[in-house]
Amino acid sequence: MIDLPEAIARIERAAAPLPRRRMSLLDACGRALAAPVVSDVDSPPWDRAMMDGFAVRGDDFSAGSAEVVELDVAVDLAAGDVTSLTIARGACGRIMTGAPVPAGADAIVPVEAAVDDTARVHAGGRVRLRDDQFRAGQHIARQGAAFRRGQEVLAVGMTLGSAEIGLAAEAGATHVTAMPRVRVAILSTGSELVPPAAVPAFGQTRNSNGPMIAAAVHLLGAEPIPLGIAADRPEAIRAAVAQGLAADVLVLSGGVSAGDLDLVPEIFRQCGVEKIFHKVRLKPGKPVWFGMLQREGATPTLVFGLPGNPASSLVCFELFARPAIAILAGRPREAWHLPRRPARLTGPAKAAADRPVYLPCRLDASGDALAATPLPWSGSSDLLGLAGAAGLLALPAGGRRYEAGEEVEVVLR
Repeated sequence: MIDLPEAIARIERAAAPLPRRRMSLLDACGRALAAPVVSDVDSPPWDRAMMDGFAVRGDDFSAGSAEVVELDVAVDLAAGDVTSLTIARGACGRIMTGAPVPAGADAIVPVEAAVDDTARVHAGGRVRLRDDQFRAGQHIARQGAAFRRGQEVLAVGMTLGSAEIGLAAEAGATHVTAMPRVRVAILSTGSELVPPAAVPAFGQTRNSNGPMIAAAVHLLGAEPIPLGIAADRPEAIRAAVAQGLAADVLVLSGGVSAGDLDLVPEIFRQCGVEKIFHKVRLKPGKPVWFGMLQREGATPTLVFGLPGNPASSLVCFELFARPAIAILAGRPREAWHLPRRPARLTGPAKAAADRPVYLPCRLDASGDALAATPLPWSGSSDLLGLAGAAGLLALPAGGRRYEAGEEVEVVLR
């Protein structure tokens, strides 16, 4: 048995970012960039009108003057229209938002500045404009104001959300080089387990670990691969494990303790998985198992054997599998683990004598600090107590009783 910090350190040493891949923009959504996106155009690509109105020459106006200026409308320009016409003094162009500003014009006067019922005048007519806020260059987005051709617009490590995907498309990228989605195979073991849709008979239990771990994987942006349930028979578990070892990560729950039917560690050994540790000083989650399958010409598969009790399984996933998946996904170190914060207890909490304990708690903001309220919890099979928890009290070993008002460390979920 090893201590929790050592177990986490071994996982961090074993995990490494997956090889980057080139993929379409949509496939890359939610992925971290592994190569920068460089634009092949200026943005805007030309001087562009930012308002509906009239493209004018600044020398026809006096800044800050309420004087009415009467101009010939020489051309109509909607978004997408272009013209070779140059706006001369005493003239203007009627222009819509997004249209290229014609040569000779250096400002846009909004259509609301048209007076004497001339707002609807088109090419061939005359418009009367009063703009006492006029300034040179107003309401024009200049070519390259956002970014220039050859400029890096998205850097390595950035996560591609909707805005980043739109920016990449504007910069001319149809494909990007990004970190792949981590594939996580999920297997529940136990002859007593039945699918959630089944009504359990006497002695049976619904498989809550499978959907729970799949949801946790999904929330990390990884791809869950549910393998269902394997009964407590060596051949059934071995076949399912062999299938799961094709993924980047295999997360198995159950069968890793010391009972007669805890067959998983030996089956891992038979499948060529190297054990890195088995059992950690931790409550809940002491029986947790971690190892790695190395194959020539392929990236290693990280293998986690989690306890079968649901609360233990989830706590171990968050402490051990979460950072491994984050590392494989190429995330920065600060994103590997759930954040930890100090908090003041609102009620008593009891530490375990021989190992650190993680207990569900409610968290409330109290000024600049957090208040942690221990939640009723009957142990490692109790998901009801864990489901309402915003955090986990992280109490060190020693058996001490902590009282209301004392500061403790909490893990934010």
